[in-house]
Amino acid sequence: MSLTGSNADNRILIKPSEQGAAIVALYNEISGNSGGPKLSSDKAAAAIKKMAHDLAEHKGKSLVVSGSNNMMEQLYVNKINDLLGNINTTVDFSAVSNQRQGDERDMIRLVEEMNASQVAVVIVWGANPAYELPNATKFKEAFAKVGTKISFSGIMDETTALCTHSAPAHHQLESWGDAEPKAGYFSLIQPTIAPLFATRQAEHSLLEWADSANLDRQAEQPYYEYLKSSWTTDLFGRQTKYSTPQAFWDMSLHDGVLEIPATGLTAVANDVALNPDGVSKPSGSEFEIAFYETVNVGGGQYAHNPWLQEMPDPVTRTVWGNYLNIPLEWDGVNNIDGWKGLLDGDNVDVEVNGLKLTCTVVRTFGLAPGVVAIALGGGREAGGCGVGYGVNVNPWLTVDGGLIQYYAKDVKVSDKVGVDKHFACVQHHHTMGVEALGKEEGKVINADEKSLGWKGFQGSLTDRSVIFHAHVNELPKFAEEMKEFHEESAHLNVQTLYPDYTEYFGTGMKWGMYVDMNACVGCGACQVACVSENNVPVVGKSEVNRHHEMTWLRIDRYFYGDFENPKVVYQPMMCQHCDNAPCENVCPVAATNHSMEGINQMAYNRCIGTRYCANNCPYKVRRFNWLDYTTADVWPANEERFFHGR
Repeated sequence: MSLTGSNADNRILIKPSEQGAAIVALYNEISGNSGGPKLSSDKAAAAIKKMAHDLAEHKGKSLVVSGSNNMMEQLYVNKINDLLGNINTTVDFSAVSNQRQGDERDMIRLVEEMNASQVAVVIVWGANPAYELPNATKFKEAFAKVGTKISFSGIMDETTALCTHSAPAHHQLESWGDAEPKAGYFSLIQPTIAPLFATRQAEHSLLEWADSANLDRQAEQPYYEYLKSSWTTDLFGRQTKYSTPQAFWDMSLHDGVLEIPATGLTAVANDVALNPDGVSKPSGSEFEIAFYETVNVGGGQYAHNPWLQEMPDPVTRTVWGNYLNIPLEWDGVNNIDGWKGLLDGDNVDVEVNGLKLTCTVVRTFGLAPGVVAIALGGGREAGGCGVGYGVNVNPWLTVDGGLIQYYAKDVKVSDKVGVDKHFACVQHHHTMGVEALGKEEGKVINADEKSLGWKGFQGSLTDRSVIFHAHVNELPKFAEEMKEFHEESAHLNVQTLYPDYTEYFGTGMKWGMYVDMNACVGCGACQVACVSENNVPVVGKSEVNRHHEMTWLRIDRYFYGDFENPKVVYQPMMCQHCDNAPCENVCPVAATNHSMEGINQMAYNRCIGTRYCANNCPYKVRRFNWLDYTTADVWPANEERFFHGR
């Protein structure tokens, strides 16, 4: 299940190899045509038929997109948008995107040219082909035949280690630059700090090596002056708002973005030959594997950022590694088990295309039958803190027509072969009412509630005040129910054993933060921002395994609804700054106290580590970890190599 899928109102479960068949089925329903590969699931086919009907009722107001790397499938998607009247409405050609312009077929040609000794110099910038490519081994062999190999990488990654020269560039936060991500939208990149190390901006190096006459080598910041000159001579003449180059430059820096009307493209619906034989075909394999990028590590380019390694995957809630997603199974009576009886943290051998790797599993909902999945970005071999976490699955990727396909068929998964003793997951309860048929009841029940203990009782999860949900047509009734709930809660709250300080807490200014739950998609960016803002320590995989993560903010994720294809709700959870907070009155040294403005304060140098506050916190957002992550402790034993365990 992807982050997008977890936020969708409706998801249709298909195997990765059936994506082409699904696109053709949608096209056929909208166009009235027939033919092409068929879906194996009647349920999926019926859902696509209904989706086609909904789209046809909203012509010019819909949008169909696909993440497929199959060109014919994208042509079908374009034609679907054309049939729906979306071209030049929701599909806008007036501001063409200049992003994601890479073509892996060019890399194949580069490997061929390097093997033929036709390449004298290779400059690597913002890429790591010795790790990222499916044919990385062939790339390395060809790369070795190039005489001069230069890397701009700031770390000694897998490709840089093979280069003859390393010319580390400034970090992005140390750099000047500009970009035109969309036609007509020019953005300036400004540094936030001075360079920390003896690096040089990559653009400066290229200008230097090209012996550019436009580079002022005597300037304090040569590339800054080059960039300023470029804007004030080129872009200045394309606008009329500012009369002098200096005013134009100053305000461009101030605004950050410059908009200049661009000449948009005119969409022409040519009669492109749509060939159903050109789309991917259902494999018929018993098992398939899907590959995806996570929002934190990406394809591995962010694997050496400890903040992002310790940021939980929004869906699986795991950290420090890529884990094999396996489905969950309900026995109809009392147990929800992992596929093949596997538990979170079990190791299995997975064989794809003749290559066998040992992966750690995590059980998750939302996988189509016969499908497992694993993220890219693991198994780094050089460069930083990400080395040694997860497995490198890039060699499992297949290439079709020169384009990488992010799935594989004919997958073999063994039974349990071991256990990852440092398996790190930050959430251990995942459901709030997943529904399935109960064999004993003969009707649909909440399977997760019955699996609690020995045939737990219905309502034990769904009747709690953690998640409330209703269909839009039920909102008036739902509002009445919520009113009754709040009245009952208020009645219960006044029965508290705590002394009543209502008059005290009800006076003065009160700070508060609201989260728009209709807008939150669960991405976790706020959690990383909180780590940065508050210097929250990164504790490493083994400490997270011991539930010692230190993040002040977390995004809980719960599944509910249909067991096979549940919906997802995200719940941001941080300190609630409670009035009459239970963490405050249990601290034996008054380290936790309440401000006059309603803020729950913490005097860290008074804390002696009893953790009474954490035990008393109903939201479980209190954090404590005795290890000294700033390496300033007088006890060296606290300064262990915590990243890789003991």
